[in-house]
Amino acid sequence: MDKRTIVGIVVIVLIILAMPFYQKWVAGTIKKPLEESDTTSVKTPELTSAQDSIKPVQTISEQETATVLQDSAAPAQSKIPLKEIVVISDKFTVRLSTLGGDVRSIKLKGIASRDSGGIELAPNLLGGPNCEFVATIDGKLVSTAGVRFTADRDTIELSENRTTDAVTMVGVAPDGTMFQRRYEFEYGSYHFFQKMFIVSADSTKIIQDATLWWKSGLVPTEKDYKGDISDFAATYHYGEEISHQKASKKHPTVAHDGSTDWIGTRSKYFAVAMMPDKPNSAGGLRINSIWYRTDSSSAEIPIVQVALYHRVGESRFMNSYMFYAGPRDHFILKNYGRNLKRLVDLGWFWLAPITQFLLWFFELLYKIIPNYGWVIILFTLLMKVILTPFSSSQLKSMRRIKELQPQIRSIQERFRDEPQKMNAEVMRIYKKEKVNPIAGCLPLLAQMPIFFALYRALAGGFQFRAQPFVFWIKDLSQRDPYFVLPILMAATMFIQQKISVTDPSQKMMTYMMPVIFLFFFYNMPAGLVLYWTVFNILSFAHMLWLEKKWSQEKEGNMLTITT
Repeated sequence: MDKRTIVGIVVIVLIILAMPFYQKWVAGTIKKPLEESDTTSVKTPELTSAQDSIKPVQTISEQETATVLQDSAAPAQSKIPLKEIVVISDKFTVRLSTLGGDVRSIKLKGIASRDSGGIELAPNLLGGPNCEFVATIDGKLVSTAGVRFTADRDTIELSENRTTDAVTMVGVAPDGTMFQRRYEFEYGSYHFFQKMFIVSADSTKIIQDATLWWKSGLVPTEKDYKGDISDFAATYHYGEEISHQKASKKHPTVAHDGSTDWIGTRSKYFAVAMMPDKPNSAGGLRINSIWYRTDSSSAEIPIVQVALYHRVGESRFMNSYMFYAGPRDHFILKNYGRNLKRLVDLGWFWLAPITQFLLWFFELLYKIIPNYGWVIILFTLLMKVILTPFSSSQLKSMRRIKELQPQIRSIQERFRDEPQKMNAEVMRIYKKEKVNPIAGCLPLLAQMPIFFALYRALAGGFQFRAQPFVFWIKDLSQRDPYFVLPILMAATMFIQQKISVTDPSQKMMTYMMPVIFLFFFYNMPAGLVLYWTVFNILSFAHMLWLEKKWSQEKEGNMLTITT
């Protein structure tokens, strides 16, 4: 087996070994949970009873909350009727409740779901409040949960003629603390604003701290249930860093005190994030992890709850927050600034610019060809044109090595017992004939950054979600359900290897590489396998064309010599 074969095998094996780590880490470095000494100390009360369909696997502390699900308010409070406020926009339908001034539902519009129920971003699987505000006043916890609010609106319907509207709710806790929650909505946006105002019963009662929680978490929305769950995490902008925190049973509660800009809970394709009006104005963040099972699934699903924390030190507190509730779409999120686009993972720092360019380029081509499958094929054709010099050099090198095989076999026979001298003689011939034995690996290596960026774009780019190509391929972001493309990819590679490899010492590669790549690609997004398959076909056509061209040139030269 010569050096070219060995190098080829090593490169392929390294790629295969590195890919699991890439898939794990390309989504961004997952921060290790804080050690016990760094985590805010919290109590661990029993989890409030959940819906009958929910079977909690693990219960954890309701960090710094005083959730009161029962109507424990004063008699005057109990007389306030409860009602639901419906907000209808082009992007979502939001349902608010006067019980706690809570956000009870956020149902997205115009986005495909795996069932007819639509995409719900406030599923409330564990019961209790979704959006809870908690304050510590004179050492006691006071919460919006259980407080009956009064609202100045019943229904809001936004349109192109009515682009903004708001509802204000006011409630009084049993201890006399007054809460005001004002929700403001905008047409054409996946966000809304919540303006929070709290005043203690009298000026002598100081609000030590205040915490705004989003406790609903998210639920899987994709057919690839486990793949969706693997992306569940909290993402936050803390200090100068954007970090990700996956749910952890070992450390179910995480707390950071310090300058915080925003925090969000995410699934593979969707997110709910909270951002204070003033950059970096929150004094910390909190994260809770809870696991549950539904009756229809044996898989444990994490609910990742997130919160923004403030130190106050006054008798009143007022702040405004923007809530983003929508797709993890790079092009939508980048318009918000403050690095909210980092809710989308584009890969390592050196890979992110390439991934971002691919997303932009694919969207540009999609405006011309409204099918991402054909867009990928066109992109593959462009990549093949760009890499043609590398491919031509590779094929020329392979052809020259093929012509040198008699000399190389002669050297191998002469120096059979002296491997070092044999290798030196072979390299001398390669140098003399100006042949690069590793040229065959150059096209593969040149494609690797594009390959990884394309994987990241297809696996996490929202625009590819549920995008069909032809016939059986209904979603380019998911694997081929019948493995037709992976098998076709392996077959084209085998045929190409069978024709191009003539050295007996490399025959094993003819069979190994297609099998290795089939194993490597079978579970990849269909769009990525489509790219590699089409590239194989184009490379095979290029090889046949060059062989024909060289044969014609050789015949022409022989004819000239004869003449």
